[in-house]
Amino acid sequence: MSIGRGASVFVGAAFVVALGAALWVSRAEEEDSFCAGCHLRPERTYVGRAMAARAGRAVDLAAAHAAVGISCVGCHRGDQSLPQRGLALTLGAWNAVRTPFIPADIPQHPVRLPHLPEAGCWFCHIREPQRGGVEPGAPNPVTLEAFENHFHTDLLRADLQTSVRCVDCHRAHQESMEPFFAIREIVIPACERCHREVGRGPIRMGP
Repeated sequence: MSIGRGASVFVGAAFVVALGAALWVSRAEEEDSFCAGCHLRPERTYVGRAMAARAGRAVDLAAAHAAVGISCVGCHRGDQSLPQRGLALTLGAWNAVRTPFIPADIPQHPVRLPHLPEAGCWFCHIREPQRGGVEPGAPNPVTLEAFENHFHTDLLRADLQTSVRCVDCHRAHQESMEPFFAIREIVIPACERCHREVGRGPIRMGP
């Protein structure tokens, strides 16, 4: 066998192995326990809240999603497109490699690609609202045109440019007893930032 042919066989075999590993991990990560196997704190706390939410009241937004069957990776892989799924798998592989070299008392793996969970929000609540719990034919409360909902609908307007996104107001792992887990101390600064960026609306909304 020539060197060139041997190299081609090796590359082909490596590709098949990598593809098989990616498919296995992609299936395995549907189980939160698989994700929690590498992540330490605070992620294990989040998984614990998710498990508890299936038997009682959710204490944060992520746990509320878990209570209706949405796994951790359901939000962390983006809009489920092949590029974003591949990006999430690559990030997971990097985290898996570096985990043994990080002291156990250091919180693990901050969200390095916030556009992935943001894309997940849009996928379920705007592009395919039935995934977000909207009955077929019913109005989507996220896109409903009303003053009381302008903070959602304005984010969909091409003529209003703002850096504020879903995850700026809706913190997945912030414990709260408020409706929709909307914490005033988090939401109000996001409102003010949006108002400054679009040039309208109050910029002093709270103490």
